[in-house]
Amino acid sequence: MERPRLADKTAMRTVTIATVVLFTALPALAQEGPVDVQGPRTLKPWMVACTDMALEVAPTPRLIITGARFPDNRYMATRGQEIDINRTPNDGLAVGQRYVVRRVHPLPLFGREDNAYVMIRTAGFVTITLIDHNNALANVDIACTAVEEGDYLEAYTEPTLPTTAAPDITTLPNWDDRAPILTGTDGKALFADGDTLTIERGTAHGVTAGQRFSIWRDFHNRLPLFYIADVVIVEPGEKTSKAVVVKAVDAIMTSTDVAIPRGKR
Repeated sequence: MERPRLADKTAMRTVTIATVVLFTALPALAQEGPVDVQGPRTLKPWMVACTDMALEVAPTPRLIITGARFPDNRYMATRGQEIDINRTPNDGLAVGQRYVVRRVHPLPLFGREDNAYVMIRTAGFVTITLIDHNNALANVDIACTAVEEGDYLEAYTEPTLPTTAAPDITTLPNWDDRAPILTGTDGKALFADGDTLTIERGTAHGVTAGQRFSIWRDFHNRLPLFYIADVVIVEPGEKTSKAVVVKAVDAIMTSTDVAIPRGKR
């Protein structure tokens, strides 16, 4: 049998390499299309719930944390520690119930002096472990920040996260609709891949879960806007919504950046 010539071997090697390259590229091609809402890291519902909120009217709380359960009279608690809660008539407390811990932050939103919103800090999540006629005990399950004396409780509802997001390559930003970026977890004003933040758009503006916004830097100097990131809405509210950063080329800043919805009107 005649042995393959050098030219034949070179051709066979070329075909083999081309085939390997082709099949290696297939997974990348298969990734085109709707982008998963998780972004570069796994997003959990509690991460979204930890993101601070901006409300137009401050709430009127009923259930107030009166202190942390320590012999040295500490006033704050973190994960795995206990807190005391002041009971009120017909408060509906029962062992096993879960609550979110919040506080009204005394300072205005970063970069906002118009007082249009009240900043609500989310401190963590607790479960009621013991009650009597006057007080209740709760265990801190998750701490977004320290749970403090004077914080208040609200019934906890776990966010239902969307599983997919609108594609990022088929629609253009709506340049006429520019939403300020308000806040993040524990008052953050800088954000990167995987972080959650709140923008000043909600269901009243037609915002829906899974909707994509692009983030642009606007120095208000008549120069073109600079692309910074893409975010996906994970929990829409009436006037404000929480979003996760799914792609970023630079840090997002509340002071200069705006969120613009994808899509033509």
